[in-house]
Amino acid sequence: MDKQIRTRMNREDRRKQILNSALDVFVEKGYNGTTTQDIAKSSNVSEVTLFRYFSSKQEIYMEAIEPIIITTLEDSIDSTKDLEPKEKLRNIIIERIRLISKYHKVVRLILMENQVNPELGDLNYIKRISDLLKNSIDKMGVKFTNNEFTLRFLMGSILSFLYLPESNEGYIDQFVNNIIENIKIEGANNG
Repeated sequence: MDKQIRTRMNREDRRKQILNSALDVFVEKGYNGTTTQDIAKSSNVSEVTLFRYFSSKQEIYMEAIEPIIITTLEDSIDSTKDLEPKEKLRNIIIERIRLISKYHKVVRLILMENQVNPELGDLNYIKRISDLLKNSIDKMGVKFTNNEFTLRFLMGSILSFLYLPESNEGYIDQFVNNIIENIKIEGANNG
């Protein structure tokens, strides 16, 4: 009789597996339509095991979406610290467009659930992203002629990829170059 060798995942890998599976289920069924049983089944674990890692469906949801929206922007900002301000801005916009294009279904889920699901509390991700982007731009030393307009212009440009995702890197680069050329930066020669 052949014994099947089964390897155990370490705690962190199992946690990541559950979060990735949960994200797929949330995208498919929405927050209210998803049960912890659905998540456990998708993760190939029991509900008992699921609750060893997470205390609630809400905790799973929050931990699954947080890295996609917030952590990746913080990482992107950190990775551009040695660049000139205009190049930092360009890189951050490209990163956001790539992220929105790659995770457009997840981002739509987050925005929809934020509007209709009081159980999730005050999770205004658009405001959080906007504030993080604004603070990052301030830290980079980039000053716009019209801050409010430019921030809305940047957010609108980035969020347009939510409904028109793009994977063509050349198109994204050209799009971002057009944005950078058309915003007015104080003290810069804007042609």
